[in-house]
Amino acid sequence: MVNVGEFANSGAGVDFRRKNDHRRVVATGAALIAVLAADIGVAGDGGDCPPNPEPGKCYEKVYSPAQYEDQAEQVLDQPARVETRTIEAVYRFEEKRLPTGDGGGQAYRTVVEKVLVAPARVESYATPATYRIVMTRRKIRDASFTWQVIACAAGRTPPRVGG
Repeated sequence: MVNVGEFANSGAGVDFRRKNDHRRVVATGAALIAVLAADIGVAGDGGDCPPNPEPGKCYEKVYSPAQYEDQAEQVLDQPARVETRTIEAVYRFEEKRLPTGDGGGQAYRTVVEKVLVAPARVESYATPATYRIVMTRRKIRDASFTWQVIACAAGRTPPRVGG
């Protein structure tokens, strides 16, 4: 039987009377508890085991990300329309020399006359509709985990089912 006082003073153990040793023991104990808790978490409560596993087979939990589908949709940007505009008449001015009415002389007078070159008109023209492409994404399938049977690693036996 080992006396605790002898063990502590032998240099092989921890002296709880010293403050630093006490802190080290508490930290080590906390780390040990964390490791044990993590190990229990890995084993899980059955949520990390496949439902109805077959004895002698190894399983792997596989993550499948969500799947999305991108769709391009043509959307009306500007509708088709018919526009009209009025074009004014075009005139030009011409100078004409007309004889004066005195009969015997060669007297002329100059007259400026307005001559129609192109009549006024209304033009109509159609503007076609314009479209734009809008991309939308819709979810096809949510992310999920599935169990797949895998080959057991060499030297490793599959876990026992049911304890």
